[in-house]
Amino acid sequence: MSLLVEGTPQDPLVVVRSRLWQFNGIGFFSGDEAVVVDPGIDPTEIALLTERVTTAHRDGPPRRVTHVLVTHSHHDHIRGWSRFEGAEVILPRVAAEKDEAARGRILAAKHKIDQHLEVDDPGFAYPEADRVFDEQVSVRCGELTLEMRFLPGHSNCTSVVWVPQLRTLCTADYLVSPGLPYCRWQATAFDEALATLRRWVDELGVERIVPAHRELHLGRDAVFAAIAADEWAMRRTRE
Repeated sequence: MSLLVEGTPQDPLVVVRSRLWQFNGIGFFSGDEAVVVDPGIDPTEIALLTERVTTAHRDGPPRRVTHVLVTHSHHDHIRGWSRFEGAEVILPRVAAEKDEAARGRILAAKHKIDQHLEVDDPGFAYPEADRVFDEQVSVRCGELTLEMRFLPGHSNCTSVVWVPQLRTLCTADYLVSPGLPYCRWQATAFDEALATLRRWVDELGVERIVPAHRELHLGRDAVFAAIAADEWAMRRTRE
């Protein structure tokens, strides 16, 4: 576990790197509020993220986590959903409405990893959404706006999170240098997602990518290079 990005009043992004799969738990804060995105794997990592986003600057009162944004239903992304009392939990509708068989597979995978990590989490349940969306939903965090945008391809229920004031796009399991190991049966949808990401980066002026695993992509050149790397990997795989 490591604190990859600490977060400051000038750049209120926090990233905690997991000891497993270089997973990035993400948080943002503004004023007396905070939001977390796929907040981590190990409970100690989730606790560190919580501490960083809720501790106010200059000894003010603690911030309150108002929203938990879950980008999709894979077990490494849903683990921290219930650890923020009073926060609104938001998921894509497709993720929230997984049937019992799919939920059982996800929870079984989580249990297996828990055993590997020696994590005791017997009461864990599949996320209960307070709000769902089909295409896009926005939330406020102090002066920040966070937009969840549905973008299937990595899975049929994946979304990404855009923070316009910070020119930052949290891409879930896209652009993880490259993300091809995470793309299994939905190659055409994955190609379409990459094309959409390229368009959004251009239209929105994205300057920073925070993927769910591995390193951040900083600056426009690095962002386009990350997209190109996945596009190249897809072409080579098809060949």
